[in-house]
Amino acid sequence: MEQQRNDSFAYQDLNADRSGPPEIRPEEITFEELIGTGSFGKVFKGRCRQKAVAVKLLHKQNYDSATLAAFRKEVHLMSKIYHPNICLFMGACTIPGKCVIVTELVPKGNLETLLHDEKIQLPLYLRMKMAKDAALGINWLHESNPVFVHRDVKSSNLLVDENMKVKICDFGLSALKQKHKMLKDQSSAKGTPLYMAPEVMMFKEFNESSDVYSFGIVLWEILTRKEPFSHHRELEKFREAVCSKHERPPIPADCLDSLRKLIEKCWDKEPLRRPSFKEIIATLDHIIVDAAISDINGRDFWKRSFLTEQEVPWDTFVDALCEWSKHPNRTQCDKASIEYQNIKCLKAILSDSPKAEGTGVDNIVHIEKFGKILEFFGPMNAPNEGKTLLELIREVMAQKWFHGYFETVDAATRLGGQPVGSFLIRFSSTNAGCFTISQVINEAGTIKHQRVSRIGTKYNYQNVNYNSLIDVVAKNGGGNNGDVKLDASLGVPNFKFMALFCHVPSSSDTY
Repeated sequence: MEQQRNDSFAYQDLNADRSGPPEIRPEEITFEELIGTGSFGKVFKGRCRQKAVAVKLLHKQNYDSATLAAFRKEVHLMSKIYHPNICLFMGACTIPGKCVIVTELVPKGNLETLLHDEKIQLPLYLRMKMAKDAALGINWLHESNPVFVHRDVKSSNLLVDENMKVKICDFGLSALKQKHKMLKDQSSAKGTPLYMAPEVMMFKEFNESSDVYSFGIVLWEILTRKEPFSHHRELEKFREAVCSKHERPPIPADCLDSLRKLIEKCWDKEPLRRPSFKEIIATLDHIIVDAAISDINGRDFWKRSFLTEQEVPWDTFVDALCEWSKHPNRTQCDKASIEYQNIKCLKAILSDSPKAEGTGVDNIVHIEKFGKILEFFGPMNAPNEGKTLLELIREVMAQKWFHGYFETVDAATRLGGQPVGSFLIRFSSTNAGCFTISQVINEAGTIKHQRVSRIGTKYNYQNVNYNSLIDVVAKNGGGNNGDVKLDASLGVPNFKFMALFCHVPSSSDTY
């Protein structure tokens, strides 16, 4: 459904423009496998000057003047744009008949393919980060002077790198405009109709807010992982539905309220009511927190303390947490006290070593892991059986049978050769907020894995509610379903956590 491109800019001699793109000779490019295709060209994986690259080749090499002008326009535009969320332009060959564009190779392909592959795990939190990446790239275009209007914002024009970062690509339809000015198509609307703003389809004046509409459709696609308007087959009926009847894709009932409101604002029928990308980015910061943390008070804490951050140094995090929760901070906490032990346990189960070396940061706390810990032990500020969140974490970690983050295969290894009834308890690797009891159930060494679910503040095991994990071990009958009973003495020890409670504090200790 893409429309034919034509060029509204006069052709400039790129070779005479010293600020233009680096010229690449045809013999410097080696074509390898095909990695993408569109109505105007193919994209190949290739090599140029010993570097793996992406090479865009138009279907036709016997260009008419309009196609050649559009190609050169795309090259000229791309040579002016530098941003981490925009696909890096590396050079071009502009010789008629041999024209190609060379860009960085973005290894995971486009977002459309990833979203529609059900086998690929893409948590909502990650998808919202990807949406923000795209918004940052488009915002850079919109904040430029003159303004770049992309005109073809869609999921297939969002590339994903090895770190799941998103980059905008394909500037063949882009237009330049002065700030506060409008654009208008004269003969045919340019872009992809499924993502095209109503005002563009109706040949009315438009500006960068048309990209905002397109982004709203992309946001819906990122949320649902479905193709937008998949029931439409005829262009004219589709145009009438979107432009006259204001049809939009249905937003799922379980969508985060903050995300629902943003999508609806982006695809508003009135361009003036749509937010700018600066506003979209600010809203996505809140949505990312909402997606990572389900606990209401946990969201409030993170937004007040670290709204625009996904990971923070441990020292910064624990100082903010102590202030928020009125817990004694590091200068107030005696190293022999329970409060000190609480913080020590929280650090052991929540913080990680930084990925990058040489940062000077001892440990970091990631927003997603913080959200998961609250699902396991929360709510954040409501005492459970008179105990605070930090006290609950410390009490569970003090049990020799608790192993925290532990995969099924590791549990089987740890229980191998242990007597019947031996068990350990770990975080569930498949169900948020749940725990798993892994236990040896017979002389053959068979291991059974059973779930402990969270229902409010209760822990449900074998259809019985308990006040805590400790109660599950201490009080459950186990034999109701013919299962081996839990016996605390048969808990397989986790020496890593147990060491936290054996250490004698010294003046050099830090948390």
